[in-house]
Amino acid sequence: MPEEKHRHEPDTESVTLGHDAARHLGSLKPPIYETSTFVFETAEDGKRFFERAYGPAGQGDDGEIGYIYSRLDSPNLAPAEARLAAWEDAEDAAIFASGMGAITTMLLTFLRPGDLVLYSIPTYGGTSTLMKGLLSDFGVVTRPFASTVSIDDLDSDLAGEDDLAMIYVETPANPTNELFDIAMTAELADRHGALLVVDNTFLSPVWQKPLVHGADLSLHSATKYLGGHSDLTAGAVCGGRDDIERIRRTRYEIGTTPSPSTGWLLGRSLETLRLRVTQQTSNATRIAAFLNEHEKVRKVNHLSLLEPGEPGYEIYKRQCLGPGAMIAFEIMGGEPECFDFLDAMKVIRLATSLGGTESLASHPWTMSPPTVPDAEKRSIGVTPGLIRLSVGIEDPADLIIDLDRALSVV
Repeated sequence: MPEEKHRHEPDTESVTLGHDAARHLGSLKPPIYETSTFVFETAEDGKRFFERAYGPAGQGDDGEIGYIYSRLDSPNLAPAEARLAAWEDAEDAAIFASGMGAITTMLLTFLRPGDLVLYSIPTYGGTSTLMKGLLSDFGVVTRPFASTVSIDDLDSDLAGEDDLAMIYVETPANPTNELFDIAMTAELADRHGALLVVDNTFLSPVWQKPLVHGADLSLHSATKYLGGHSDLTAGAVCGGRDDIERIRRTRYEIGTTPSPSTGWLLGRSLETLRLRVTQQTSNATRIAAFLNEHEKVRKVNHLSLLEPGEPGYEIYKRQCLGPGAMIAFEIMGGEPECFDFLDAMKVIRLATSLGGTESLASHPWTMSPPTVPDAEKRSIGVTPGLIRLSVGIEDPADLIIDLDRALSVV
């Protein structure tokens, strides 16, 4: 009887998967293939590689490695894609030049004029702008929904409509940490034959695996936790092999492929994903507890503070493996007080990104697309007094001292 192959954990796969040292002169780490084009050994090779890239999906899927041009693919993408797929319990993954590149490529792959997309709010400003702007211009109907709306109510709203093509969910939501139930949303998508896409950026696959709960695709701004060092810009989509192959073909056509160096950096970063995210989350949990007791803080949203009976608690216990390192908190006052607080920080940096090794704070009320009306921001929980904090790997005591000092000027 053949010995059953042991399935390695993603922590192991992310160190070695996708790279065979024997194929690269024994190099322990993947070399960076910083080239725009690749030489074919024979004309027959050129023909075969082009047929694979541009022919029907799955054609020539014999495991042979062959590259044409770095806009299409490069050897530095394969290790990162294989490792990310292992983290997400996915059959395959594709990476892109940015998070918005990943989102746009995915949407262009599956949506056509007349299709309906339901998308959760709040959501990342770039995603919201794309939904309300370019997609609408292309004839795609987009409709937002909040976490307070039940699946049955959404289903009733869709009665008589047969054009629901996609449900797009960002959970936890940016910037408020609001949770959406992936399994219940997957049930709604199944009823209507729609695709369920989940933006998993905030928790990363360390703390949430959307595909396990019924999502078809799990999407990331890989600039954030997956990259983790604030030194690359990338995006990623994970899912079934056929869906990812379709998305990869669109990537070939519109040129959202990342550079070889970006692929290399992302593959490197995935090796330390759990180590970084675990430390960031531990720090964030301590900081959230501190902020929750501070007299100048009105409200703190961090998943570690959810209690039985509160909105989101049951979803968190069922869906999430940990609370993550993103904190949203409101200080006493409004925009002027937030500016005083942000300007007084010494260790924590004022910047818009998240998920890096350093702690970053931002002011969503003013650091969001100016096209979003104030009333809309308030309706989704973004107020003039809200601070978004991405907690890094620094010593948590130093971060708490920095926050306490900054709050003292409010």
